[in-house]
Amino acid sequence: MMLLLRADGTEEYLEKEPTLGEIQAMLGASSLDVVSLSNLQAGPHTLYVDDLGYSKGLPPNKIATALYHTQCKPGTTWEILGDVVLLEVRDDQ
Repeated sequence: MMLLLRADGTEEYLEKEPTLGEIQAMLGASSLDVVSLSNLQAGPHTLYVDDLGYSKGLPPNKIATALYHTQCKPGTTWEILGDVVLLEVRDDQ
């Protein structure tokens, strides 16, 4: 699965796996934070997030935050901000 999850709740399927530079361009990010999502029912995924989302004042991404919270200890309130890219981790990588 390769998705661009926008903060406005819309999703865009990606036809090919993007490079890190392409992910940065899609997100308008100069640096990325990488979140491993190992507990998803669909298998392990990686979430690429704008590392400066808080300082840029980006809007909350409810879908990405919900995915992130599946990995956190209960009670975690930190939100994922802005658009994100979600990529499935494949065995051949």
